[in-house]
Amino acid sequence: MPPCLDLRYRIPFKKVKKWRVLNVGAGSGYSSLALQLPFLPCKELTFIDVHQPYLDNAEARTYRAEKVYFHNADVRNYNTFGYDLVLIFDVLEHLEKEESLQVIKNIKCPLVVFIPLEKQFRKNTFGAKSQDHLSLWTEENFKCRGFKTEVLPDFHLEDGEKFDALWALKY
Repeated sequence: MPPCLDLRYRIPFKKVKKWRVLNVGAGSGYSSLALQLPFLPCKELTFIDVHQPYLDNAEARTYRAEKVYFHNADVRNYNTFGYDLVLIFDVLEHLEKEESLQVIKNIKCPLVVFIPLEKQFRKNTFGAKSQDHLSLWTEENFKCRGFKTEVLPDFHLEDGEKFDALWALKY
């Protein structure tokens, strides 16, 4: 796992034990971030995803959280009120930009976003329509909305092409 994405250094673990955490987009479950979620020692961990097979895969794992929930839901229509932290890893690029910006605006608790900084859309190799990329992002898209950002240069390698990723945090 790249040290730059180690959640032990990115989330204050002493506090997280009492938190209700929402993870938006269970995804395939094999990214370096997704593989860490079973070890997050929070009070409650809720997963939402629009693709039920991803939720089924996530549900098959064992978690350190006291309570774990899985909902087939779309973040555009999901009430994030009452959560102490929302994690959105590799999701916003799958929505139209205006929809993603509305999602960000609606979240009133600390928010962590991890997103590719692509110059052009990548081909969907997952076979799920929800994996199509519908928006492109820049670091400035987050900075101007009050996020603390960190660009991870050449983080992704896809079809021989490297591109950056962005870690963005808003309290």
